[in-house]
Amino acid sequence: MEVKKHPFYQCHWDIRCVDKSGKLKWEESGFNNLVDQGEMNFLDAYFRAQNIPSAFYARLARDILEDTDTLLTVQNEPEGNGYAPQLIERNIVGWPTLELHDGDYRVISKELSWTASGGDIGPINLLFLATTPDNTGLLIGYMALSVERTILDGDTMIAQAWIKLK
Repeated sequence: MEVKKHPFYQCHWDIRCVDKSGKLKWEESGFNNLVDQGEMNFLDAYFRAQNIPSAFYARLARDILEDTDTLLTVQNEPEGNGYAPQLIERNIVGWPTLELHDGDYRVISKELSWTASGGDIGPINLLFLATTPDNTGLLIGYMALSVERTILDGDTMIAQAWIKLK
């Protein structure tokens, strides 16, 4: 479902999970919700040259978020079993593609992956974008998954985002 609150901004995630042999187990895609902190940071960084993130992190959790949430309110982020926030560098490594797409520009992130090792990761029901790997930064936005998911021991979840301004 496309988020309509911010018609100028689209962030879309493609997610898939594969087993040890690379066989697809499930996949889904959806739009990211831009939260209040993300709105503020976008304006502050771009127009005022303040609070410019040095990097972004894709993180997972089991929670229900709203526009007013912050990193301090996100609950049930996995721990252990191979889980770690995934770095998206704020440069051409983290966002290697800048292209014209259907008349508007977008950036596409590198592929990010979480491999469960020594146990499962989850359950999770959302992927969120933050400015830090811990709760000291800003929550930019989140994508709710269509169903609750668990990355089983040995499986890998792969995610990639694109962001477009219209």
